[in-house]
Amino acid sequence: MPEKILFSYECFSLRWFKSWIYILLGSIFIAAAFVLFITPYHIVPGGVYGTGVVLHYLFPAIQVGTFGLMLDIPLLLIAFLIFGAKFGAKTIVAAAFTPVVMNLMTYYIGEDPASMLGGSINLSHDVLLSCIFGGVFLGFGMALILKTHATSGRTDIIAMILHKFARWPIGRCILVVDSCVVLLGLIVLKD
Repeated sequence: MPEKILFSYECFSLRWFKSWIYILLGSIFIAAAFVLFITPYHIVPGGVYGTGVVLHYLFPAIQVGTFGLMLDIPLLLIAFLIFGAKFGAKTIVAAAFTPVVMNLMTYYIGEDPASMLGGSINLSHDVLLSCIFGGVFLGFGMALILKTHATSGRTDIIAMILHKFARWPIGRCILVVDSCVVLLGLIVLKD
């Protein structure tokens, strides 16, 4: 059945193009959230990229997107082993495209809030506002990706594995996984 759909006219329908545009735009919004509002202020929202923020603080030579990709690849492989083909091409593209865009934005825009975009979005004295903008961008990007029935990889996979084996509700599993990342951030970024 999947082979039949793959080569049918539905492959290049308007719905197909819209879903890929949503994936790419969602990835760009997630990358912008981290590059502009989250990473420069050492905010740890949880997830793979939250772990990337913590690791980037410890190892500044490696970008958050690179850490995200390094953590996403084994998670995707584990997901394929456990869940099979349920994790399709859209998830792989979202998981690979987001860190690439994140690293490109960091390279061209920079990491110092005082110099990013000429200092026009320097929120060093109002980190709560940075949290709000970062959360809105991150939420919008995730919504676009989830609208296509894909995920962006990340710790959703760990939560789904925990859900499968522990039989906890998926919301609780996501909360547990993200709480562990935030606690790690509290320990490492305590200054």
